Amino acid sequence: MTNNNIAQIDSLQEYSKSFVSSIPKTPMGKYASIIMLRETKSYAIFTTEGGQQQDIERTQAGLTHSDPMDRLVMFKRKQVAPERRTGKALMRQYGVFPYAMINDRVVYGEEAKKKDKTKRKDDCYLTAGLCGHCTDCMTYGYAAIEGEGSRRSRVMTDSCFSVRPYALIQKGLKFNVIDEKKQTSSTITEYDYTSPQVFLPAVVTTVDLTMDEFVYILINLMRTTRYGKESSRQGFMRNHILAVAFSDMELFSNLEFSQCFYDAFESDTNIDLLKVFLSKKNFDEHAPAVIQNLTEDFNGRLQIVTNSDYLAKFGNSQPTNWTDGLDVILSQTRNLSKDESSLTEFLRQLNTQSVTFARSISK
Repeated sequence: MTNNNIAQIDSLQEYSKSFVSSIPKTPMGKYASIIMLRETKSYAIFTTEGGQQQDIERTQAGLTHSDPMDRLVMFKRKQVAPERRTGKALMRQYGVFPYAMINDRVVYGEEAKKKDKTKRKDDCYLTAGLCGHCTDCMTYGYAAIEGEGSRRSRVMTDSCFSVRPYALIQKGLKFNVIDEKKQTSSTITEYDYTSPQVFLPAVVTTVDLTMDEFVYILINLMRTTRYGKESSRQGFMRNHILAVAFSDMELFSNLEFSQCFYDAFESDTNIDLLKVFLSKKNFDEHAPAVIQNLTEDFNGRLQIVTNSDYLAKFGNSQPTNWTDGLDVILSQTRNLSKDESSLTEFLRQLNTQSVTFARSISK
């Protein structure tokens, strides 16, 4: 099944060599990395389920600053699960489910509902109800499913870390429970929360995706806003995309990303990491140099696509492998995401490719 750029994101065409033309059966080593900042916009809790304390790790403060520092950790699952749920909800909302495979043809809606349940997929959900065929399963992967085996993820996300020390970005909040009669309970519960406006630098690395699968991942990142501990204590977050890098190997770790920002801020006389909260403007000021520092000894092919403001910070010393174009990519992706008719067609055709491939390798 050949990829025909269903999404019509023309701005990605010049980077087509960094995408596969169809879902591969073996690794091809084509990487497209989304370099971003995750920012809390409300109080949030990042802890493993059942844990009372937030997830913390002691690391070296910077790449050059060797003092130890306790950092907030946002584990991989706390990032990926909400984004997968966003994608699955989109597929439900825009008519991907139910679908059925009939005589090598994928059908949807009322036509799919008429088919026997053994040939029909009514839904796909984490974690016990994965269908093993849809776009989400084909990109993010899945563990062993009865009769389906398993699928390696082609979207790699690792734990990300705060730049500032944990003690400066957390706040203990106490609550008492109010019953339906509005009578205050004597039971008081206290939780450690991550404060608003905390930044966690992160890289989402995609490998061997078609151009349309990459657009699907971008849409999920741009639409997902709720992260953290499940149930009612998820916090509102924004994903700020700083650049997209096309390469033939991985870039750098999330920890290195946070540590390099720490070094940059420590060297900035206008910033006191121990006293002043950080702003998006602070990160924008240093992000180009941080990314360049982390990739200057890169051992493979690399092209970084960002915005004109970032390029301007290099002055006359702009690296030759940095180009403008990120704003257009994001704008075209945003326009697709807002157009109900186009999004429906995109998601169904993309799912048809995924289902057809999944069935072909299971025969």
